[in-house]
Amino acid sequence: MNKIEHTFGYEFNSLLLNLYCDHNDSVAWHRDKESRYSDRPVIASLSLGETRKFNLRKLSRHQSRHGIPLPNGSVLMMKGDLQEHWEHRLAKSSSLMKERLTLTFRLVNLL
Repeated sequence: MNKIEHTFGYEFNSLLLNLYCDHNDSVAWHRDKESRYSDRPVIASLSLGETRKFNLRKLSRHQSRHGIPLPNGSVLMMKGDLQEHWEHRLAKSSSLMKERLTLTFRLVNLL
C-alpha cells in the first residue's frame, strides 16, 4: 500500500481482498458509488496471480464495453467521474484459470 500511495500520490485507509479461485469466480457489473467512499472515490486495485480481463461499460450505452487484461503485479487506478458514468466487473471465463487475488485500496469515510 505504501508503494502505491507514494507512486500515485493518494492515501488509503481500507483494504478489500478478493480471492478468485478459478475461471468460475466473478464479480457482477457494479459501481463503487457508496457515500462512505466519497462522491469521487479513488480506488487502487493490485492484481496478483492469474491474468484476468477487467471490463468497463458506459452507463448510457451498455453495448460500449472495454476489456483491460490485468496481469500479475498490475495496478489499476479508478478515480474522477468513473464511478458516476461507468460500471465495471470481472467476468467468468470459458478458459481454465488459476487463482487470482485482488487487493483493493480505498479511502473510506470513518464517520
